[in-house]
Amino acid sequence: MSQDSLIERLGRGFISYLTRVGDAISQLLNVLVLFGDNANESISGRSHRLKSRFRSWAWLNAFIDVVFGKDHCELAYLNDINRAKKTISESAQ
Repeated sequence: MSQDSLIERLGRGFISYLTRVGDAISQLLNVLVLFGDNANESISGRSHRLKSRFRSWAWLNAFIDVVFGKDHCELAYLNDINRAKKTISESAQ
């Protein structure tokens, strides 16, 4: 393996690690600060899920999407669902 591809693989792995840490922090803050009842739901995913029901969540959703990029909250919501499906699938095996 060339040095460049090793660095590229390590970089991807580190980005993946940072993403998982960010998800974990978001889930913790969702429960700890925002009193969420689902420990596996991120703030972004929750804001997308609740944006049509509560104006405050719609504002937070819009703010997060501006900071992290267009459709970030929707993608986070879909990732929350996919993580839940994976957990269910793995527990059934």
